[in-house]
Amino acid sequence: MATKQFTVNYYKVSAGFKGSATWGNVNIKIQGYVTCYGSDHRFIIYFLHEDSPVPAPTYIPANKVGAIFLPFKDMPMYLDIVRNEKPIYAYLNSTKPEWNSIKTSKEPVGEEEN
Repeated sequence: MATKQFTVNYYKVSAGFKGSATWGNVNIKIQGYVTCYGSDHRFIIYFLHEDSPVPAPTYIPANKVGAIFLPFKDMPMYLDIVRNEKPIYAYLNSTKPEWNSIKTSKEPVGEEEN
């Protein structure tokens, strides 16, 4: 089992109508994505068009990349996290790639954003 947790140093956002890519021999229709970059790993959160097939989440340790595939309607929630929270961590798991995620550290209750 390979797992990797890394601090997200940068992110990139893209939005469109029906871009395409292939993951695990599945051709997907992408409406947007958020790529989270660490010092040597990437975590890509794809937001798919409603008529796109949905591949299983994945983490490929040799390529230092993980991905999950979500409905396009979920994109605003992830954008909010990468734009407004700090620090952010990405978690990748090759045995349980459905656990691939981004998260924050502990924050005090009621903390307001600056």
